[in-house]
Order: sequence, then structure tokens, then C-alpha cells
Amino acid sequence: MEIVKNNSNLMNMNTAAAYLNIQKSTLYQFCMRRQIPCAKIGRLNRFRKQDLDQWIESKLQGVE
Repeated sequence: MEIVKNNSNLMNMNTAAAYLNIQKSTLYQFCMRRQIPCAKIGRLNRFRKQDLDQWIESKLQGVE
């Protein structure tokens, strides 16, 4: 079995907050309330870009 060491598709809290253009504390609250998709790895939250993009799409209102 080969272990993949490249986790470049995962964002940490700082990167994800910057990507979403929100404060890190706001992102943390979203995670605690389970309002945004994240992976809990130990004590760390990690985010996939495609999950964040889908979450953004789900929040768009009145856009066709």
C-alpha cells in the first residue's frame, strides 16, 4: 500500500477563511454548528475546495 503524502487539496482554517473572504472566527463557528462541510482530523478542521464551492452555490439566492 502506498501512502499519499500530498494533501494539497485540503485547506486549513486560515486558507479556507481567506478563500471564503470571512473571518477565521466565523468559519470556526460554522464548523462548530455543522453549517459548513469540514473534515475533522484529530483536533484540526480541514476543508476541500470543491465542498466549499458547493456550499457557496447552496447559499446563492435568486441567481439563475
